[in-house]
Amino acid sequence: MIQIVKDPAPVNLVRSNKRQLAILLTKYAAGIRTFDFTGAYRSEAVKLALRNNQFNKCCFSEAKFTGDDSHVEHYRPKGQVDEWPAGAVYTPGYYWLAYEWANLFLCKSTINSSYKRNFFPLVDEAQRNRSHHDTNIEVPLLVNPAIDNPRNHIKFVGDEPVGITDQGKCTIELLFLRAPEFEEARRLRLKILKMLKASVEKALKAGYDVNEPHVADIISELKAYVLPHSEFSSMAIDFLSGWPHLQ
Repeated sequence: MIQIVKDPAPVNLVRSNKRQLAILLTKYAAGIRTFDFTGAYRSEAVKLALRNNQFNKCCFSEAKFTGDDSHVEHYRPKGQVDEWPAGAVYTPGYYWLAYEWANLFLCKSTINSSYKRNFFPLVDEAQRNRSHHDTNIEVPLLVNPAIDNPRNHIKFVGDEPVGITDQGKCTIELLFLRAPEFEEARRLRLKILKMLKASVEKALKAGYDVNEPHVADIISELKAYVLPHSEFSSMAIDFLSGWPHLQ
C-alpha cells in the first residue's frame, strides 16, 4: 500500500453529499435504520478522480486496474457493519459517510466484494460510532491509506507483505493481500527487479561505470519502479532498500 493524497472532492459529489445527507438524517430521525443509497458516490467523475489520485492502482493491493475491475470502496461501510472475522451484523452502518469524499477509495472488485465487504474492525468495539450523533474517537484496525502511512504498518520480505503492527497484520489478513492473484503478479515484478539489479551489479563488477549509458539506463528504470505510479512500488522500495545506486 502507498499513502494516497487526494485532490479536492469532485463538485458533483459535494452537491450529492449535501443533498443525500439531508435525506438520510431525516430518515434516521424518523426511526429508519436501513437505507437505500443512490449511485452518486460511484459516478464516473468520482472514479476518475480516485483513479488519478491513486495512480490507477488499487488503494489496498497496489495492483493496476485493467478493464472494469475497479469498485468504489467505502472505508467505513455505509449500510451495515459485520463483525470481523464472523459474528454480529450491526445496522445501520456509517450512513452519514456514504457520499463523503474522505471515505471513498478505488479498489479491486475482488477485494471489495469478496474480502473487505462490510468489515471494519476497531481496536475497541465500544468506541464505534453507530450514528451521526456519536463523537467517539475510533481506532481502526484497517490501515487508511489517506490518513496513515502504510509503510509504517506493512513491509515486504521478497514478494510477501508482512504486518509490523496490529493494523498492518489485520489489513493483510482481512483484505487477503496474499491472495494468489496478487502473489503471482508481485512475484513476476520481483523477478524483473532482481534481473535488472543483477545486470547493473554484473556490469559494475566487469569494470563499467554507473554513468555508462547502458548501466545508467537500467538504474533509471529501477528508479521508476519505486515511484508511486509504479505497480507494487512498496515492494520495490523494500527490495532495493539500501542499494547505493538508487541514491
